[in-house]
Amino acid sequence: VAEKWCMEPCFITSFYEEIAQRFEDFVVRPDDVWVVSFPKCGTTWTQEMVWQICNGIDYEGAMKELLGDRFPFLEFGCILSRNWGKIDKITHADQMSSPRLIKSHMPAHLLPRQIWTVRPKLIYVARNAKDSAVSLYHHYRNLHRSECTFGNFMEAFLQDKTIYSPYHTHIIDFWRMRHENNILFITYEDMKKNLPNVIEKTTEFLGKSLTKEQVQSLADHLSFSTFSKNTSVNMHEVFGHIDKVVGSSKPDDEYNFVRKGVAGGFKDDMTPELIKRFNKWTEDEAKKWNCETELRDIFMFSENLSK
Repeated sequence: VAEKWCMEPCFITSFYEEIAQRFEDFVVRPDDVWVVSFPKCGTTWTQEMVWQICNGIDYEGAMKELLGDRFPFLEFGCILSRNWGKIDKITHADQMSSPRLIKSHMPAHLLPRQIWTVRPKLIYVARNAKDSAVSLYHHYRNLHRSECTFGNFMEAFLQDKTIYSPYHTHIIDFWRMRHENNILFITYEDMKKNLPNVIEKTTEFLGKSLTKEQVQSLADHLSFSTFSKNTSVNMHEVFGHIDKVVGSSKPDDEYNFVRKGVAGGFKDDMTPELIKRFNKWTEDEAKKWNCETELRDIFMFSENLSK
C-alpha cells in the first residue's frame, strides 16, 4: 500500500520528537480497530459510533467513562502545551485489554509501522476542507486558547501550516487505499446525509450485527441535539481543566467541542473571496495529485453530496 502514498512532510509540534520512536514502534494487535482522520473531520462522532457498535450498544456503559479513556488518542501527549502536564496515551493503549479502539490524526506514512503488516481494521473519516478549517480555528481558539485571528489561521491552513497538514494528501492516501479489505473510508457529509446507512456500513465492516431498531437508536444517540450534550464526549471536563491552568475561561462562551454539527457551515464564517481561494487551492491540489471527481467533490463540499 505504501506505493500509493504521497509521502508529504507533516506539520506537527516539536514535542512529537519525544514520543516518535515509541509511536512508530507501537505494537499493533490484529483485533484493534483504528479511527484515523485529519483533525475536525468528525473523528469524535465516528469514535462514539464505532465504540457503540463494538460494544453491542451500551449507552450507560459509555457514560461511565470518558471517550478519551475508552478510545485513546495515541499521540495526544505530543500536541499539547506542557501546561497540561504529561499525558501518555501510548502506555495507556499498551495496557488496554483486547479488542482495543484507538484514534490517531497521523497521515498514513507516519502511523505505527505495524498497522501495515498486522492490518487491523481501520476507519478513515474525511470532511470538506472549508468546514475542517473553520472548525479547527474555533477548536484552537477555545481549547488551546490560541490568539491567532481568523484571517491569519485561514492563511496558515491554505499554506499547509496548521497541525497535521497538508490536508489534501492526508485524505488522498486513504482514498487510494479505500478498496483494501481492512480499510473503510467514510465522510462527514455522508454521515450528515444518511447516518443509519453509514452505521449499517460500519457495522458490516466490523463484522458485527445490529437490528434495525438498534441502528435507529444509535442514529438518535449520535444526533447533534443529543451528542452535543453527551458529557462523555464533549470535552466538558477538559475545558474545566484548561480554565484552571490558564486562569481564564474560553473566549467564546457558547463554544462547544461538538460545535455546530452541520455540513457547509463554513458559509457563515468565510467571505465569498475566501471561499474562492479555498476552492482554487483545492482545484490546484486535485490536479497536482490527479484526483478523481468524486474525491474533488469531497474536498470542495459539493452541494449534491450533502442533500
